[in-house]
Amino acid sequence: MTTSNQTVAEQTKPTIGINEVLATSSLNPRTPPLPTRENTVLLLIDIQHLAEPSYHVKNAVAAGMDEHDVRAALSDYEARFNAAVGNASRVLEAARAAGIPPIHVKIQAMSAQGRDTSSLHSWLGWNFPPGSPATQFLEATKPTEDEIVITKTASGAFTGTSLDSTLRNMGVEHLIIVGFMTDECVETTTRVALDYGYVARVVSDATTTYHVESYQSTIGKLSSYGFTLTAEDAVAELQAMART
Repeated sequence: MTTSNQTVAEQTKPTIGINEVLATSSLNPRTPPLPTRENTVLLLIDIQHLAEPSYHVKNAVAAGMDEHDVRAALSDYEARFNAAVGNASRVLEAARAAGIPPIHVKIQAMSAQGRDTSSLHSWLGWNFPPGSPATQFLEATKPTEDEIVITKTASGAFTGTSLDSTLRNMGVEHLIIVGFMTDECVETTTRVALDYGYVARVVSDATTTYHVESYQSTIGKLSSYGFTLTAEDAVAELQAMART
C-alpha cells in the first residue's frame, strides 16, 4: 500500500543500468545507410569441425581424460552450439532465398606445412592444413559451389585476407554475422568491420562460445550499441529485402 506520491513515483521509476548510462554518451549519432539486397552480405565465421564439441571430445580423450567427464564438461556448450548452428542455418537459408550472397570464413592454412599460419595460432599449436578434418565445414551451413570462401589463420576475418577488398568490390556496406566463437573470431571481425566503415551486426542466437559468461558479456556490449539482432529478426529483414 502506498503512503505518498513520492512512494508511487519510486515504484514506477525505471531501473537505470550501466548500459542506459553509457547510452547518454552518444551525441548526434549519424544514421547509417539502409541495408538492401545490393549492399548486404551474410558472413559465416568458422562454422567448421574445430568448433564442434565432438572435436574437443576427441582431443581430450586422446590426452587421457575420461570421456564421460569430458562430455559432462561440454554439455552446456554443446546445447548452445547446436542451437546456434540451427539458427545460423535458418539465416543462411533466408539469405540465399533473398539473393543475399553468403561469404564463408574458416580457419585453414594455405599449405600442408602451414608456414603461413599466424604467430598466435602457431604459439597455440593450431596448424590446420587443407583437407584436415578440423577445417571441414559443417553440413548445415556448408557453402555451395558458387559461394565465396575466405581462409584465415588469425582471429579476425580481415587479418591477412582479401575480405575487405572483396566486400568493397561487391559494393557491400552491411554485414550480418553468424558463427564462432562469439568472444574471439566473431567479436574481432565485428569490431574491425565497424572500424573499416561497415555496418556490422551479429545474430545473437546464431553464435556462442565456450563459457556462457563470455558470450553474455560480448553480446551485451554489442547489443548496447545496437550491433546485434536475433535470428528471427534477421530472417524477417532478409525476407523484406527479397520483396523490395
